[in-house]
Amino acid sequence: MSGEQPGAVGQIRIARADRGPDVQVLVIEIHHGHVQALLCGDEYCSATETDAVLEPSITGLRHRVLVHGDVSAPILEDRLGEVLGSISPGLVARIVLRGRGLDFTSTDLGRGRAILSEADPRWNWKLDRHKQMRRVRARARELGWHMFSLGSADK
Repeated sequence: MSGEQPGAVGQIRIARADRGPDVQVLVIEIHHGHVQALLCGDEYCSATETDAVLEPSITGLRHRVLVHGDVSAPILEDRLGEVLGSISPGLVARIVLRGRGLDFTSTDLGRGRAILSEADPRWNWKLDRHKQMRRVRARARELGWHMFSLGSADK
């Protein structure tokens, strides 16, 4: 880790990828050895109904930021780089609710249109954001999780 604290809810940070470019993430939960985070980006014109678009006055960044409310992953603390900006934990909670489909009325979160079909070009764009987040997410064994078989598929 680059001399930063392990993480705090509301921080917008760089996360180092296995391969490909690093990404910006919003820390939404703190755990032992890892954080849960949402992917951030600058493609705010492509926002969907589960995303939030935050202004510089809210984040401390120099530009608007899109927070993908539906693109989340656990990230090991040692993959976290510098803190770029931050938002209040209360705002984080509302962004998480929106990502889960529970808050579509907040006007201060910004938002986009719903993706109604696979013909919407944002469908593939959103799938690519999930792939991008896979390059930084922690694997189950890295988190100390154990995977057990649920049984035979023949039953």
